[in-house]
Amino acid sequence: MKKIIKENSKKTKEDIKLTKNTRIFLYTLGVILCLISLILLFINIRPHTETEEVVVNSYNITTGASYRVHLKENNVFEEEFLEEGRVYPSAITDFINIDFKSELAVTNALSISGDYIIQAVLEGYQTGKDEEKVPVYEKIYPIVEGRVMESVTSSASINESLSIDRAEYRNYAQEIENALGGETGKDFYVELSGKYIVDGEEKTFSYRIDIPINNDKFYEIRKAEPGTDSGDIKESNLVNVIPTFSSYAIFILLIFVSAGILVFVRFFTSNMEGKELEQKKLSELMRKYGSRMVCIENLPDISQKSEIRVKSIIDLIELADEIREPVLYIEGEKELPKDGKIYILSKDYIYFFESNV
Repeated sequence: MKKIIKENSKKTKEDIKLTKNTRIFLYTLGVILCLISLILLFINIRPHTETEEVVVNSYNITTGASYRVHLKENNVFEEEFLEEGRVYPSAITDFINIDFKSELAVTNALSISGDYIIQAVLEGYQTGKDEEKVPVYEKIYPIVEGRVMESVTSSASINESLSIDRAEYRNYAQEIENALGGETGKDFYVELSGKYIVDGEEKTFSYRIDIPINNDKFYEIRKAEPGTDSGDIKESNLVNVIPTFSSYAIFILLIFVSAGILVFVRFFTSNMEGKELEQKKLSELMRKYGSRMVCIENLPDISQKSEIRVKSIIDLIELADEIREPVLYIEGEKELPKDGKIYILSKDYIYFFESNV
């Protein structure tokens, strides 16, 4: 019987001593961590469905135009038309032939339809600060409207040819300026715009050619590179997802960690009590306030002085500052205040704080 008592006593001595508050904190941390990990594990380990976007098709739209400038009868040029990219003389040119073209191609055949319009746009402006164009008017002249008939196919195209007479639109501009009572700067362009409807989704396109209509003796026609638009057509599908171990392994690890905390606190720690707890509290107190104290070998005769107990160490230090007296203690075990007492000696009183467990 004595042997068993000694073994239990030895085991108790081997426990790690912690304050009661520390053990409660660790218990609480372990329980909360365990519960949260179990809930998250339950959520993440279950098969579930997710919305996944799948590429089912792709499309590419190319829109552009070509043009030629018609020549009047003259003794300079033998050909009937001048090709793109040249400087054109106003005196011997009249109309411009434009061929607009837009093409749509998709990877897999599906329902395609659409509509489009070609219009001439005349804009008048004045030049403001920093050479910025300030709009005065805009006049739109529809030329061609058309449709792409709906069909299930992998391609569709728009091809339209027209002639633009610069003099006609110069006269329109002159009529507008006469009505406005003043001359403006002028921009004139011809634009193809529209949309393809690809399996219910609208894909817009546009392309323009800028043509000067002023009275300059020579002019240039500006056009950009063909416009392109491409992308994927996606569908949203619900897919069944079976979680992989890596997606919930962290929660299993946290459960083991929380269980380890609980086992450690329950079987390998015990509450710090008595002298050990007192020394722990005194050590914390000295770590915070030891720099304000003076260690003495013994107290002088205080039998003629009245003793006053102070409620807290903070009150004692504030009192020392107020009456301008040092805070004293006698060194005891482990360089801590003897009997947990700290003093202030004044002329008539001895103030003291005693650390109680």
